[in-house]
Amino acid sequence: MFYEELFAALAKHRVAYAVIGGLAVNLHGVPRMTYDVDIVCVRTSENLASLGHALAELSLRIRQPLLLETFADPEVQRIAREEHNMLALTFTDPNDPLREVDVLVATAFDADAIVARAEARPWNDLTVSIASLDDLVQMKSNTGRAQDEADVLHLRRLRGGS
Repeated sequence: MFYEELFAALAKHRVAYAVIGGLAVNLHGVPRMTYDVDIVCVRTSENLASLGHALAELSLRIRQPLLLETFADPEVQRIAREEHNMLALTFTDPNDPLREVDVLVATAFDADAIVARAEARPWNDLTVSIASLDDLVQMKSNTGRAQDEADVLHLRRLRGGS
């Protein structure tokens, strides 16, 4: 299964990350259709290089002609976000488009803090790092996307309606 392969590769390469997006919503207990995996990671050159190795090991290729490690630079993040409206790099398997990982690299939120607050959850023989309910609600609030609004409603119910 792709998710298990991905989480095993992230563990093997000691990537500091947190699952966000639809899969994180699922893992918190809200049923939701999704096929890709969205992650945020600590944006150091070393961690981004480790992430790149983990994704390459799974035969995932970056869609954009960019180097993942360059996003360790806050100025590169700012330019990507503000001048190019780019928040994520997409890695996909050329032979199976359902094997896809979006890495948020140029977001305004503090990725390191989200990873630090992430919850460790068991997944078979692995441990998966999942963004906290509060962080998911904050990231999905006020995006203007109907799916995010529905996710926020369900996530707030999980944490007691706040």
